[in-house]
Amino acid sequence: MSSSSSTVAETVYNEIRDDILYGELQPGVKLKLEALRERYSVGVNTLREVLNRLVASGFVFVEGQKGFRVVETSPSNFKELTAMRLLLERDGLTASMKNGDVEWEARVAAAHHKLSAIEKKMMVEDSREMTVRWSQYDREFHQALISACGSDLHLRLHREIFDQFRRYVVIELKTHGFRGQEIIDEHRALCELALARDAEAAIARLTDHIETYRHRSQD
Repeated sequence: MSSSSSTVAETVYNEIRDDILYGELQPGVKLKLEALRERYSVGVNTLREVLNRLVASGFVFVEGQKGFRVVETSPSNFKELTAMRLLLERDGLTASMKNGDVEWEARVAAAHHKLSAIEKKMMVEDSREMTVRWSQYDREFHQALISACGSDLHLRLHREIFDQFRRYVVIELKTHGFRGQEIIDEHRALCELALARDAEAAIARLTDHIETYRHRSQD
């Protein structure tokens, strides 16, 4: 595949994934190739490649001979994703606090600064654009926290699980709204505890922070 084709496929992958993440393509909806071709202005062959990649990423499934559908959301799936995210982030953060150098500290501090700034804006502006930016900075912060874990595989698995988990975060945002000062305080405390290398307190804060989403989804 040429570099230009690869770029197109990557762009379309990100567009469809984001439309799934932010509810433009609803859980369970059938993904018809012709409709997608018109919506994303891309050829059928590229679409098939992108959809198969989305299958591998856990956002789309193949329904026998009937084509592609967006993966449904469910309490059991959210529980599994929560458990896996906790496993990856707790282990990754523990290793990063042990092994991280000044460059790791700088990544964590910078990522938190960006996240804190967008969260203040989230308190007064409710829009998809703002939600997308907050999700991006939230992901960057949590990835920075575990970025010194020493395993590329660990980081790659975390990115995949984090994106699938993010579908439920967006649903929670639409249902209950942004948590405002509460989540701002959680992220600030997590940043401070990680940089202080207070492993026990940092892991406890991280666990409470992630499990809050599942508890709120049950309300």
